[in-house]
This record gives sequence, structure tokens and C-alpha cells, in this order.
Amino acid sequence: MHCAYSSITCPADDDVPWHSGGDIVAAVETPAAVRVLVGDVMGHGPLAGETAAEVRRAFRQLAAHEEDAIQVIAARLDRLVAGLEGQGHREEFVTAQLIDIPRGRGVGAELNIVSCGHPPPLLLHDGGATFLDAIPPAPPLGLLDLADGACPRPVPHGVRAGDMVLLYTDGVTEARSATGATYPLAERAATVSRELTREFNGASTGTALIEALRTGLIAHIGDKLRDDATLMYLQFADASRSIFLTAE
Repeated sequence: MHCAYSSITCPADDDVPWHSGGDIVAAVETPAAVRVLVGDVMGHGPLAGETAAEVRRAFRQLAAHEEDAIQVIAARLDRLVAGLEGQGHREEFVTAQLIDIPRGRGVGAELNIVSCGHPPPLLLHDGGATFLDAIPPAPPLGLLDLADGACPRPVPHGVRAGDMVLLYTDGVTEARSATGATYPLAERAATVSRELTREFNGASTGTALIEALRTGLIAHIGDKLRDDATLMYLQFADASRSIFLTAE
């Protein structure tokens, strides 16, 4: 199985570059696995961006060590976030989704997911969209003391060639229109995915999906974002298909 991934972030502050906001996206490839982090620092703006940069940097370092389980990495990031408050950072916690995708499976792939107060991934399969919400919950990073400082073991989720998994921050799902309606992410993702599958003869592309969802999100709110909003896709294909592994 091949896994392609990419992301797009819309910052709430127009003068803040996407990589300096409070949302976090990182991916690390090792010979044994692809490891992904999507996170959201409480608040937005420069201070949140500093916290996001610290967490992103630490994840990339920790994820490169193959012997560390994904829940161990989450616990170490928790200690980092908890320590930042004493260094003048106002942000007190970071919601995060950490995913470990082992290499070496010929037919399907297995996602080991740890969720620290973050909204569940969305699986796009056979034209439908389903939230992977059967994940043992844990408090956000920085607050794991509420759960004795430990993350639960990840629950594996199987995916097949042709599936996509959509990761996002709550700046997407909590974005409201002028009438107060939230953005219908699952419904829109399923519809756009089906349209792209027909257009590309069954080879729907994740990049086109998240760009279409971003455009739809901006049209939905009809105004500037009030929170950073991030979308990231993981797209799976069998080894016989031409698909590139792409960094964020």
C-alpha cells in the first residue's frame, strides 16, 4: 500500500502565515511507518503559533524513533505542552490526533490512532463518509494528568486501496454561516469525493478534495474565519497504482 498525504491551513488572522498559526500539521516517514500529527493549540495568533511550532518540532524528533509507540510520543508531547505554560506561553492545552501507519501490508493498511481531545478522523470509503469515533478518548496535550498522565493504547482501523482519511481541526467543523449553521464536513466531503471519482475515472485525488472543501468552507461562512482551520488527507492506493508520497 502507498499512502499519499498533504494539507491546507486557513489562518484566522490574515497577517499570519499558515505555518505560524495555532494549527499543527506534521508527517514523518521512517522505514517502518508513516506518522502523522494534526493538532490545534487553544486560541490563535502569534502566541498560539509559538506553541504550535514547539509541538511540531518535538513531534518530528520523537516520531523519527521507530521504537517509540505512538501513545508514548503523545505522552511526551503532553509533558512538553504542560511545561510551556511556565515559560510564558498563555496556551494551556493542545488537542491532537496522532496516527501511525505501519508499512509492509500488501492488501490494506492499518491506522493506529491516538486522540487527545481532538475531533475524530473522517473515513471516505465507497462514496460514503464515516467518522472514526470509536477511539478511546484522552484529554488534550498538557492535560493528561487528568488521565494519570497516560494515553490509552491506539485502536487499529483498517483501510483499503481507494480509501481516504480526512483529518481536520475544529475551525472547520465549528465554522458557522450567517444563519448559524455549522459546515457540514461529512456531507460535503462525501459529495465532492464522489464527483472527483467520476471526473478522474475512479482515481479521486486528495489534493483536489481538500481544495474544494476549503473553497466551500469560505463560501459557507461568507466572512473571515474566526479560528484557524486545517484539512489534511491520507490517500491509500495499492502498490500497482502510481501515487506519490507527498510531504505537507
